[in-house]
Amino acid sequence: MSSSSLPADHSPYQATAEWYDAIYAARGRDCTREIDYLSRYWMEDGRTAESRRILDAGCGSGAHFDALSRHGRVTGVDRSSEMLEVAGRKPHARLVQADLRTLDLGSNFEVVVCLFGVCGYLADRSELTTVLGLLGRHLESGGVLLLEPPLLEERYEDPVDVHVETRRGDLLLSRTTTAQRIGSHLELNFEWRAHALEGLPARSRTDRIIREQHRILLLDSDAYLQAATSALGERFEVRIDPEGPCGRGLLVAISRDGVRGSG
Repeated sequence: MSSSSLPADHSPYQATAEWYDAIYAARGRDCTREIDYLSRYWMEDGRTAESRRILDAGCGSGAHFDALSRHGRVTGVDRSSEMLEVAGRKPHARLVQADLRTLDLGSNFEVVVCLFGVCGYLADRSELTTVLGLLGRHLESGGVLLLEPPLLEERYEDPVDVHVETRRGDLLLSRTTTAQRIGSHLELNFEWRAHALEGLPARSRTDRIIREQHRILLLDSDAYLQAATSALGERFEVRIDPEGPCGRGLLVAISRDGVRGSG
């Protein structure tokens, strides 16, 4: 059995977008449960699934589209063409390729979500403040902005290596993660392996190994609150939900403008 590999600085999910959903499903991710949790923040806005517009900022593979579509009309934005190609095979959303740091869609939404640690890929607090300001500008009066950190710093514990594997068609997929903290960032090194199962021709059973490095911004609750307050100003009521949909915490920003409905 032979192996081939890509360099460790391969762009995150550029070559592994096709495998993303399968690996996270194997880790027990439940997108429906996550959206059910988040919906408490918009269910009293007086809108219906037909009238509510939802922006999924940093939508990735579109894992949340099905659950979000039960609550509104979804627009998904991501800068990765590879992830958007996967997302495009899922129904329920209009897709836009764009960078959150320069986002300008020319339209507003009643709900803006930025989930599963997308904001962790920003370089620093300054970029976080910029993105929060741009997302806030896309929010209708009375709307809600929900941003999920990759992990709140106060919940940080020394990382352990994690290995997960699952079957996808004729492939056995696995991902091994090692991590270390470097200042205000968490450096994650992923090694993905796709192993063709028996029954395929020998020439098709070559392992594919892909190594990626993910540099994730690690901030505490106060830093998120300060960034949101600076970016959004007095128009918004800002607070931290310490649990969030996945136990990672959640930044909640509710527009003070307009009147929120009661049903």
